[in-house]
Amino acid sequence: MKHSRVPFEAEGVRLRLLAEADLPFTLEWRNRDGVRQQFGNAGVLQWEQHVGWFQRYREQPDDLVFIVEDETGARVGQAAIYAIDRVAGHAEVGRFVVAPEREGKGLMRRGIAALIRFARDELELTSVYLVVRDTNDHARRLYERLGFAEISRADGMIRMERSTDGHL
Repeated sequence: MKHSRVPFEAEGVRLRLLAEADLPFTLEWRNRDGVRQQFGNAGVLQWEQHVGWFQRYREQPDDLVFIVEDETGARVGQAAIYAIDRVAGHAEVGRFVVAPEREGKGLMRRGIAALIRFARDELELTSVYLVVRDTNDHARRLYERLGFAEISRADGMIRMERSTDGHL
């Protein structure tokens, strides 16, 4: 079962846990052309699938999906940290989706930076990693600017990692 968390603020944005009321927004964001193709399942998700995923997600303590909000409380997008391994000190980050009306404003970059700080400050992790399609140059460049470095490539995917300490 998911533990409640106080919203985490950093980088001028706020991370709060995904709530059921957010599902219509996250489904719309995720199903957009150009976005869904970056996920493992590139198909258009139906409402029932999304709700079913949310119900399963709520039972997973090592999977935290956040809504990124700006200073006014408006939804900017979604960011997640999962496969949290406190013993090894690392976790995977991803499921980044920006609200279309918020694209190009740097808010999701700030949201990802806040997620890295959350990993360090709240979960006491020493590193985070992600996997990105090798065709997604825009995302790869963003991750590099955020301090991620390529670790490996396989099957059209790039694994990138960064330490949680240091400057974002």
